[in-house]
Order: sequence, then C-alpha cells, then structure tokens
Amino acid sequence: MALNEELLTRIRAVEAEFGHVKNWPASEITEIRAIANREPEGTDPDELLEVRELAERGFFVTQIAIRLHHSRGWVLKRMPESIEYVLTEEDRRVLKYYRHKTIKETSSKLQRNADWVREVRTRL
Repeated sequence: MALNEELLTRIRAVEAEFGHVKNWPASEITEIRAIANREPEGTDPDELLEVRELAERGFFVTQIAIRLHHSRGWVLKRMPESIEYVLTEEDRRVLKYYRHKTIKETSSKLQRNADWVREVRTRL
C-alpha cells in the first residue's frame, strides 16, 4: 500500500470513529503524524552520497536540491550531521579566479557557503 493510501485510510477510520478532528485523541494524532512523516522504504545510498559530496563542496541546500531535482525538504532530510569541507581541482581554479574578492562576494558568485569559502581559501 502506498504511503498516501495508508495515511488516507487511517484518517478516514479515525474520522469515522471520533468525528471532527477536535475530538480526536492525542494518541491517534501522533500515530497519523508518524505515518505522514514517514519516508518511502529504502532510501538510495547513492542519493545520500550525492548530497554529502555537494554539501562538502559548500553548496547551499537550494543549490543541491536544484542539481539533484528534488525539494529543499528532501535535501534537508538527507544532509549529513557533520561536514568536512573538500576542495576539488575545479573549485580550486574557480577560487583562484575570485581570489581578490571578499569571502561574501565569492560566496555569492559561486552560490556556496561562506564557511566553505573561508576554510578552503586557506588551502590554495
């Protein structure tokens, strides 16, 4: 059964038993929220790896979402808890081009996290 079908079935059952949502017990609401917030089975490890790689390169959540063709919420659920910034050869070339710009300007131009720019500039 699809997640939406399961959620709809549960809501209809609770609605039939208790009527208006104001009358629903807290336990039922908690159970329905758990169903609604559940992820589909089997999150793809390749997707998690892609999110991690882009986050480690300093991309904003919005940029990651655009590159992977998903929503910001989807990306946020898959963001790693800790990130160690990395610098690729492509990033190195681009940063050398912007070396005379401020961190804020460089971050804005590259659409990258300012912390990433600050940290990787020390490695140039």
